[in-house]
Amino acid sequence: MTYEEAYLYMKEAGKRGSVYGTETVKELLLRLGNPQDRVPVVHIAGTNGKGSIFAFVGHILEDAGYVVGRYISPTIFTYLERFQINGHYMKESEFARIMETVIPVCEDMEEAGLPIPTAFELETAVAFLYFVQKKVDIVLLETGMGGKNDATNVVKQPLCTVLASISRDHMQFLGDTLQEILEQKMGILREQVPCVAYPMQDEMRQIWLKKCDKMQIEPIMADTDQLQVIAENLHGSRFCYKGQEYELGIPGIYQIYNSITAIEVCNCLKKQYDLKNVNIKNGLKETVWEGRFQKIKDVPLTYIDGAHNEGGWRSLRENIRAYFTGRPLIYICGVLADKEYEKMVDIMAPFASFIITVTPDNPRALDKEILADCYRSYGKSVDTAGDVFTAQRQAETLAQEMTEPVIVVFGSLSFIGPLIPRIK
Repeated sequence: MTYEEAYLYMKEAGKRGSVYGTETVKELLLRLGNPQDRVPVVHIAGTNGKGSIFAFVGHILEDAGYVVGRYISPTIFTYLERFQINGHYMKESEFARIMETVIPVCEDMEEAGLPIPTAFELETAVAFLYFVQKKVDIVLLETGMGGKNDATNVVKQPLCTVLASISRDHMQFLGDTLQEILEQKMGILREQVPCVAYPMQDEMRQIWLKKCDKMQIEPIMADTDQLQVIAENLHGSRFCYKGQEYELGIPGIYQIYNSITAIEVCNCLKKQYDLKNVNIKNGLKETVWEGRFQKIKDVPLTYIDGAHNEGGWRSLRENIRAYFTGRPLIYICGVLADKEYEKMVDIMAPFASFIITVTPDNPRALDKEILADCYRSYGKSVDTAGDVFTAQRQAETLAQEMTEPVIVVFGSLSFIGPLIPRIK
């Protein structure tokens, strides 16, 4: 089987959409020998920051000499980005070889009258098989959506579980309130397995603590009371946490919170892995996480951010307020129709000088004209573009007439991805 044939099969599976639940993926994995039970796993759920937290954890583990597998979604640059070992993507030949094993099993399931696995269920199986075959030391496993009924929620005994920042997203599946969403995310928790959490508001924290107590789980929350920010700017930050000083090379106060969550994960993993504080310091300093408030051009100053839900938009707004107050801002914006795009506009519009909207190359995309009209309702100057590259050229032309302008591209990870290598 060629890579093209394997990828086409996956694309066809993608047309079946998403199925909320784990029964089908469990059957698929059972027929494949339950690879999920043959690798050590750290499992993370949350609305925002899953990738950033695991980017920090991954770099720390790599600095200590471990082979780290990561399964991520969504991706920015390429399909095979979702299967990584020490930052290297799976090869096309490896994907084709593993799919040669997986596809006949799917066909057997169909012949037996069982549900056919979705694309995400197939990808989850591919990831586990890949990491088992490569004999990684640890797998950092991200949920796709939710937690309780997510296809990744098949690991019986992870080393620890992690809850990233929780905000409103995928409400049609997860619930309308933060409390309901948290309950779904906490579905990855396991009896007597430690759980590390990003700082939560008191009401959410009490729900989490009650769940941990019921399941005899050691609760470990990143403690902002023991955090002292020494310096923080567009180039990164320095901070003191629990008496130790650390540096980050990526900006954003929320990245400091993600990093102290990662520190707590690594402290938890010290029971199984030889992690020293020098590894944590080196790993945090060396971490780069593309597509998250990332500068991609100096003149005109251009930043991209994969902010695609309420929590992400609010974090981006705080960065804009902290770093670009008083400077003219040009937005390039594209979003998916199933997101709360009217709320995005409400959060982001007040700071914009000019907006260019684009329809992302995605079946779920919101039409650029609808998004443009939303911004116009706030009295903003708006134009549309056929694609993100055209939008970028329009923005740079506008920037020539402004003093110290900043271009900010945001709305969807898949939307911003092609722009990064083009500009670089």
